[in-house]
Amino acid sequence: MMLPGMATTVHTCFDKVIPYLEQYHIILCELDGHYDNSASFVSIETTCEQIEEYVLQNHSGKLDALLGFSLGGTIAVELISRNLIKLDHVILDAAVCEKMGVLTPIYTTIFSWAVKRICNGKHIPAFMIEAVMGKGNGRIVETFYKGTTLATVKKECKDVYTYGIKNTIEDFRGEIAFWYGEHEHYPAKTAKKLKLYLPNMQIQVFSKMGHGQMMNEYPNEYAHEILKVIC
Repeated sequence: MMLPGMATTVHTCFDKVIPYLEQYHIILCELDGHYDNSASFVSIETTCEQIEEYVLQNHSGKLDALLGFSLGGTIAVELISRNLIKLDHVILDAAVCEKMGVLTPIYTTIFSWAVKRICNGKHIPAFMIEAVMGKGNGRIVETFYKGTTLATVKKECKDVYTYGIKNTIEDFRGEIAFWYGEHEHYPAKTAKKLKLYLPNMQIQVFSKMGHGQMMNEYPNEYAHEILKVIC
């Protein structure tokens, strides 16, 4: 199963990667507020409940592998903390589990403003994009879903910027890997923090990469890294 990032879709995130994984049965989990005519995103918890219900009803409560990118990575962290479905392999690509405290409303306002401009086809200075997404990562805007609503982005930001890791994550017994680009700040901090709960977690840093850049610009190599984890 693949979980996309904030303000993206499963297709804008993963369509370049999927051809290199065609020998596998892949479940693409579209998030509320991230596809046409869908209701706004509600919360990470509600999303986990929906995923758990689907897996319990359709896959006997078990998945061989779960990959979550960005917001999808944070959702994956919550899923393995809840321990209601069995996951053999988990890849957290640039998950963020850092409470922003008093900066939460400021970051939410800035990010929501930027996403809205991008989705409306308006210009965002390259230095602003790179400040958040990593140096040389301007193409990340190609992955944004133009139908993303302001309500969805605000709810997602609120959940991500206030998310705290739960002690129950220590009960996870599957194999887990954490990926992030060299130019990513908060995912690096999250990886260090998660390592305290999950000492067997493998951390991999993609050299000279920003947020989602490996997946978006080097899909063949990205797929190869996936197979190294799940095979």
